[in-house]
Amino acid sequence: MLHGTLLSAFGMLLLHVSPLRSVNLSLFKSKIRSPEEGAIRLAGSKTRSQGRVEVYLHGKWGTVCHNAWDLPDAQVVCRQLHFKGAVSAAAGGTFGEGTGQIWLDQTKCVGTENSLSNCSYNGWGLIDCSHKDDAGVICVAGTSATETFVDHSLELSEDLGQLFDSEEGCDFLIHGYTYTGENRDDGLWEMVDTTVCAHRMILSRFPGFKASTDVDEISIHLTQTCLPHLPSLIRYVYTRRLEVSRTTAECIHQLASHFGMRRLMEDAGRLFTKLLPEDRSFLTQVSFYEYSVEAGDRVLQENCLQYMAWNFQKLSTSKAWSSVSAELLQALLSRSDLVVPGETFVLAALEDWVSQVNRTTSEEQQAALLARVRFPMIPAKELIKLRYTSALYSAHPTLYQEKVLKGFQAHSLPFGTLKNSSNFQADDRDYQARIYTAPPWSVAYDQSVETIGRPIDNPYDRFGRGSHRGNTQYYKKPSLRTTEHHSTPVHTSAVFNDRKVDWQLNLFNEQSDCSSRGLLCDSLPAARMRMSTHKYQDQGQGSIRYSNRLLLSCRGRFIFHIVDFKEDFAYVPAGANVTYPCPNEGYIYHFVVRPEYI
Repeated sequence: MLHGTLLSAFGMLLLHVSPLRSVNLSLFKSKIRSPEEGAIRLAGSKTRSQGRVEVYLHGKWGTVCHNAWDLPDAQVVCRQLHFKGAVSAAAGGTFGEGTGQIWLDQTKCVGTENSLSNCSYNGWGLIDCSHKDDAGVICVAGTSATETFVDHSLELSEDLGQLFDSEEGCDFLIHGYTYTGENRDDGLWEMVDTTVCAHRMILSRFPGFKASTDVDEISIHLTQTCLPHLPSLIRYVYTRRLEVSRTTAECIHQLASHFGMRRLMEDAGRLFTKLLPEDRSFLTQVSFYEYSVEAGDRVLQENCLQYMAWNFQKLSTSKAWSSVSAELLQALLSRSDLVVPGETFVLAALEDWVSQVNRTTSEEQQAALLARVRFPMIPAKELIKLRYTSALYSAHPTLYQEKVLKGFQAHSLPFGTLKNSSNFQADDRDYQARIYTAPPWSVAYDQSVETIGRPIDNPYDRFGRGSHRGNTQYYKKPSLRTTEHHSTPVHTSAVFNDRKVDWQLNLFNEQSDCSSRGLLCDSLPAARMRMSTHKYQDQGQGSIRYSNRLLLSCRGRFIFHIVDFKEDFAYVPAGANVTYPCPNEGYIYHFVVRPEYI
């Protein structure tokens, strides 16, 4: 008998018989969501990296005709599905014939497009072929550097994997099903499913399968994206080995969480951290956050929030900006680790968001979001203009008047006087600076640049060049090889406009750099930010302290790590210990001054 030795080792595995019962499960609390227009999938193959190309449009999946189908077209498809690239463009019929609509014909891609729908073609549904000509692709297996091979294997893992593949003696059925997004002739949702036959005794370690009860089968409602990964997840129960990639991480995390596979869930969750910087559109980050809220995973939720807060400027100019929910935006605006050029930028970004989602946001939601803008941190000269320049002023005049008054008070009164007023609250975040990267509060050094720095894009350009939105030109300085001097006001308040603090800045890459200055660096690289003038107190005896930060930017693409300056030093961790991965280690160092009242 095949696998006889292994089966005897499990004894009761083949003897266990129960009355036939079934359980229906669902991993998703939300309503059924259709795929996005232009989404693609591969069908007709048991291997996820190859198959017949199908495109989603107008609520229906359709195929692509192989006329003019070539390798550049396959490259676009494979990259859109997050594979490394294409091996070949498969001729029509290689992966069987599809059904229903044929959406594309005479597709001609250059090979650099982001999606198949961006390529040249006759037009949606304008075709001269049949399903015998359905095009396919063979992609490079594996999905870039953001891929993890989970290996918790045991001595019998390989044999158990063969047992799973053979289905010999299996006595427990797992049915996965999903809805295609299309309507059947009777008006009901069209459904597709897959069934896995497994062994009760092996599954019984994980309570989510219900295999230790008198149930012989379970049914699980999955999304279209996750359904193909159900067999791989079940096979992991046998082998303790599984490939987790960008395209599968969310599904594996969902399934592992539901079935109680804590170790696998943690490994999949760690991959989320690696994935966050990969998508410049921020659609992945927003999707991960929404999933983390639905799944109740607070660790993943905070990880997503932190990345978007640190890279808020990029988020607010991304494709995903209009898809950010009011709840997510409110969570971001509540954070003091929001990295932005200034508070004026926060208000402008909020105005831009409201203009994009105006039909779906209420005045109450707008007011709740405006309440999180820290008006005392907006420069006094910009506060004066808000009545005439802010797009939201007319809808919320009372709120603006209260917030602007609060801002003017912060700019005209010593903090000691403010905190003695009857309406002052000690935990009021409006008086706390975020992480502001515009001059004079921040200066950046590129350690790979030996010549004069080039201009950095103006972060306000997308909002126009007029009114309170600013028009400042920013410069990234060359590498910091010697002591640099930088000057800032004592505080953001206009009370201190004529009073400055001088800072000495250093970056140390060698221990000799430290010792030559009579210093001892605990680790390298190390940044030093030392105040060269004494601390001030305002006229109301409200003292000021500085909670300065060192921001690490990955070649200017995204902020991947933030370090506090403690006793003038901030230490840069080794590559594996940074918060988010920067693969080429092309670091740009941002020294940020953060004054705060005590």
